[in-house]
Amino acid sequence: MAYPKASTSTLVSKMQYVCRQNGRALIATLVFFAFVGVLASDALHDLRQGTAGGLRGIITPKGINHAASLQHWGGAVHNGYFKVQDSVMGPMRFNFAAVTDLDELSRVEWEKKPTFRSVLVPGTLTATQGRYHIKFENARELLTLHNEAGRGAEFSELTVYNDRLLTFDDRTGDVFELLNNAEATKSFVVPRFVITEGNGDTDKGMKWEWSTVKNGELYMGSMGKEYTRPDGTIQNRNNLWIGILNAEGELRREDWTDQYNVVRKALKALSPGYLIIEAVNWSDHLQKWVFLPRRISETAYDENEDERRGGRQLVLVSPDFSSTQVVDINLQKDPLKGFSTFAFVPNTNDRHAFAIRSVEEDCVGGLETCKQRSYFIVFDVLSGETLSEEVKYPEDLKFEGLEFVNIYTKPPPFSNMT
Repeated sequence: MAYPKASTSTLVSKMQYVCRQNGRALIATLVFFAFVGVLASDALHDLRQGTAGGLRGIITPKGINHAASLQHWGGAVHNGYFKVQDSVMGPMRFNFAAVTDLDELSRVEWEKKPTFRSVLVPGTLTATQGRYHIKFENARELLTLHNEAGRGAEFSELTVYNDRLLTFDDRTGDVFELLNNAEATKSFVVPRFVITEGNGDTDKGMKWEWSTVKNGELYMGSMGKEYTRPDGTIQNRNNLWIGILNAEGELRREDWTDQYNVVRKALKALSPGYLIIEAVNWSDHLQKWVFLPRRISETAYDENEDERRGGRQLVLVSPDFSSTQVVDINLQKDPLKGFSTFAFVPNTNDRHAFAIRSVEEDCVGGLETCKQRSYFIVFDVLSGETLSEEVKYPEDLKFEGLEFVNIYTKPPPFSNMT
């Protein structure tokens, strides 16, 4: 022994003696507590909770695989390959894409099996001398067999999330990913998630209308209105719930009744009045929620009158929904037109919004009388000033999804994505 009992008259020497006698046990104990400390550290906690775009990572024998969650999101075998920044072709020149919700007109009648279609339209948005100019390019057809009770492909939004271009079916509740063939000459959709409405204890697909990214998570919402019977009484409040997906594909649900009521109150649309909301985005730059209702009504819902209650106002809402600001958009009054989607123009600090106003006219009577059309516009989010002419899409189609994205992006080789 290096330190016999005779030399343990002082505290230091006693400690040295004990350490020498129990060295291996002390080292093992220290290693154990160090390991526990690492697991409990803020850095690892942040990694697992999603400080980097919601990514928690997967612990493997070789360490933490930060990319594995993104690569296999929704059961995919590859990473996404669409980025909003790739839509920027110059300081004020951008690629965009828009997608249709044709409602019952989505059915492809000549196919033997139930088949449903949506139209994907790419284009460019260019600003010169403070005014924006919109150009449409050749459309693509998106087909799917997925349906609920004979309806499908009613796509109500486009959003890039963790490099995946997503669209949302407001009939089936499917969250689809848009992909390209190897040459990027054609696009197609694959379902990643099927989500039911309300608190989830239903078998009805969620009626998705809007989606946005906040704090690395994908927020998805419906129209923010109670589902009413023909006599105006409430049948259910399922469309007041939202769904939130993180980068691992984990879903949680929140009842947004209070949040929607804040917006309704700001626009004097509390019950029996109502809003129908199809366009919502979170702005990191403004640190505000931006609500752009399609319908605004101070009176009770009536399906025949609803087509003519189009709104021209947006509501800026604080992160905690404690305060609101209403902005009147300087547009010619046309009660048939209502906002169905919008996206912030890149490089404008979310000051400029590119939006679509859609029309459904005489659609209550059936497909024979139903007329659809869509109008594209750019405006200032804070002042309501219009920054472009309102441009009608040449064909009579109803668009409900819009995103800044280069739809001509070629997918990387499969071997590089696995």
